[in-house]
Amino acid sequence: MKKTLASAVTLAVMLAACGGSDTPSTASQGKTMGARFVQGAQAAPEAYTDLVQRIYLGFFGRPADAPGLPFWRNNFSDANLPLTTLELSLNYAGNADIRRIVDAFANSTESQELYTGNNNAFVNAVYLNAFNRNAEASGREFWAGFLDRQELTRAQLLLGILQAAQNSDAIVLGKKLQAATYFTAALDQAQEIAAYDGHSANQGARDLLATITDNTDMPAFQKHIDDFIAGLGGGAEQLTVKRYAGFHYLQDMSNAPAYPAYYSYASFGVVPPGTVGKTVYGEIPQTVTWTRDATTRTLVYSAPVLANAALPAGSVAPELAMLCTAVATPNGNVAKSTDVLVARSARQLTNATQLAGQTLNVYRENCATGGSNVTRFSFDASGNGSFPTSGGLLTFDAASITSVLNGQALPDLSTGKWLTFTAYSYVRADDSTGYFVVQHLGNHKSGVTDGVLAVWSQE
Repeated sequence: MKKTLASAVTLAVMLAACGGSDTPSTASQGKTMGARFVQGAQAAPEAYTDLVQRIYLGFFGRPADAPGLPFWRNNFSDANLPLTTLELSLNYAGNADIRRIVDAFANSTESQELYTGNNNAFVNAVYLNAFNRNAEASGREFWAGFLDRQELTRAQLLLGILQAAQNSDAIVLGKKLQAATYFTAALDQAQEIAAYDGHSANQGARDLLATITDNTDMPAFQKHIDDFIAGLGGGAEQLTVKRYAGFHYLQDMSNAPAYPAYYSYASFGVVPPGTVGKTVYGEIPQTVTWTRDATTRTLVYSAPVLANAALPAGSVAPELAMLCTAVATPNGNVAKSTDVLVARSARQLTNATQLAGQTLNVYRENCATGGSNVTRFSFDASGNGSFPTSGGLLTFDAASITSVLNGQALPDLSTGKWLTFTAYSYVRADDSTGYFVVQHLGNHKSGVTDGVLAVWSQE
């Protein structure tokens, strides 16, 4: 009970501080809503349409699909749950049915792919999905603080942010709800219902709603929705979307990714796909376009990306991508490996035995091969590591390797800085298994102001 009360009070204060309530006192409103929820009569499934669409926008950034909308409306009605995101948040900790349903959205594969990364990246992604804008720095810090202090779960916070919308954010969210409601109702043909499914269709719907502003003419926007639905599953050209987890060279010294990212491009059946496309990456997301060189098959990116490296080389949507942009240094601007993107399809390794018998002998930094004083990473049959360097041989037992794979930062004796390593396996085109390690060096464990991202691989 204490945990439930604490969560409710925390959320009430949080919403009041952000102007999320239309009443003078959010705390008293929360108390009243909690009582009404306990005593309220069961609402019909149709009464939950707005709430389900809000939850889809928050957790998925898109309109509900035709089968999903009635399914979740019935679940909410059968469990006699409240009708607003505020009430869901206030009663989340103390009500098992609310947690079961809300967590089903939060823990779904789609939501997990959208919300990869640290707490700041999570808050920013919620702002993008709900309000079509990046969160201002003070907003990110404010909301992420509740997660950093473990006062609220991500699911609770997401619902709270939706409720706290005001001014232009409230207008944009309201228009996105109008669009989502119209969109789902317009899925009235079997082929349309079937086609609105999967990464590509879902991302297309997100991109469509992302164009809404507080000045959007919603009756006119319905034509864009109609055109989008009419094009679902039609024609030879299809949008392909591949999702990634991104590392940034100035992130804290954790071996966890900092943000979500994705590649998207058109594919044309048997014709080689991906001649043009876009990549969205960064804790504050930015979009770059790219073309594929017909001779080398490598990708050529627009600014600010100056160089890149990919694994496998020449692939359109690689398992690993290193993006290099200009960074000001005492010696002038240099192209530095500021971001490394790892495909969600790659498997993160957390035990040394998963690297047993493998050798990684290719090192890349700043989109170029070579440059490390370690010549290779080798692991014996038990997962013990052997690392030859210009100054001698370093060895680590399997238990130490496992600790490193789970986030332990190591001091770099040659620079006095800190090192973390994140290992992955992936399936090659010939169905064999490949391995790579993302290496991050930083001058502090947190508040990194100078860092280097590198990658070890076997090729």
